[in-house]
Amino acid sequence: MDSEFIAYKKLTDLQSAEEISNELTKNGIECHLQDDMQSYVKVVGYNQINPGVTINIKSQDFSKADKILDAYFSAEISDVDKDYYLFQFSDEELKEIIANPQEWGIFDFQLAKKLLETKGVTYSEEYFDSQKQTIIKTLSKIKKIPLYKLVLGYLLAFLFPPAGMLNGFLILNNRNILPDGKKFYLYSEKDRMHGKVILTLSIIWLTTLIVGSIVEQS
Repeated sequence: MDSEFIAYKKLTDLQSAEEISNELTKNGIECHLQDDMQSYVKVVGYNQINPGVTINIKSQDFSKADKILDAYFSAEISDVDKDYYLFQFSDEELKEIIANPQEWGIFDFQLAKKLLETKGVTYSEEYFDSQKQTIIKTLSKIKKIPLYKLVLGYLLAFLFPPAGMLNGFLILNNRNILPDGKKFYLYSEKDRMHGKVILTLSIIWLTTLIVGSIVEQS
């Protein structure tokens, strides 16, 4: 069984990440926090995306962690302030949260579900299981790399080997993490083979350039 720690949740602040991590740890799930905010560098003139904090757990704990946090936040929403923005949402907007839970936090999802229940709109566990499977199926689709990007990758291997190496490495190794903790390669075997060739050519050509430069200087 896979014992590697992988990204489970990404949050924009350390306090929320620690709250979730403490709840998971209290219930027997080992967590590692990765605070990317420490290495965050702002560039003047550009809109930056705050990387925030990542909660890493073992893939086999994903399902258990979901149930723990669902129960935890279900209890938390009873004390939420009535000024919280979801109280201003229409029924259709709340249903949108229910239909796309992966785009919202656990707290907002649980609160939206409770607000709809007070209006007589309820959902079965079978519905949520079906939604999760639909999301997993959508995210599991293998992506096809456009031909022009592959051509660009081969050109970079000779014109600018470091960029070619990065391009080839990402094509070869990019993986996606599903809501159930499973991982899969983002690109097809055929495209990944191109990535391997681009990476290899970039390394060979960069090495050739370095060796040639050393010989010229000697």
